[in-house]
Amino acid sequence: MTMITIAEYAAMHGRAEVSVRQMASRGGLRTARKKGRNWMVDSEEPYPDRRRRMREALTREGRESLDAQQRRHELKIAQAKQYSRVGEYHDTFEANLERIPAGLADQLTPEQLGWVVDLLADAYTDGQRHPDYEWLQADDE
Repeated sequence: MTMITIAEYAAMHGRAEVSVRQMASRGGLRTARKKGRNWMVDSEEPYPDRRRRMREALTREGRESLDAQQRRHELKIAQAKQYSRVGEYHDTFEANLERIPAGLADQLTPEQLGWVVDLLADAYTDGQRHPDYEWLQADDE
């Protein structure tokens, strides 16, 4: 892992330095770390382009049948799926999304929502692998 400056990373990907710095400060680059007053990022990290258009998230008929607030919600969920590691697994993503209180989900950005879904999925998986889980399953049989 070779850490480079934001300026070098931006030049490497043909992006504006200020845009990449903003992305790093908002958590959009997973390997970005602040060293003193400068941001450093792993040179191998791909530049994330997670823009999601409404036409990609919903069909035309689906877009027309929803009001503006519902369309924003659906777009936010579609974007969160892109940020989440389990986003491609529809049932897993939806099951973990339902565990997030609605008020909290409304306050989170799509990226944060995707991370929370991943954390819930990880907690469930860790619980499945816990040594006590096998003992508990043996008692149920």
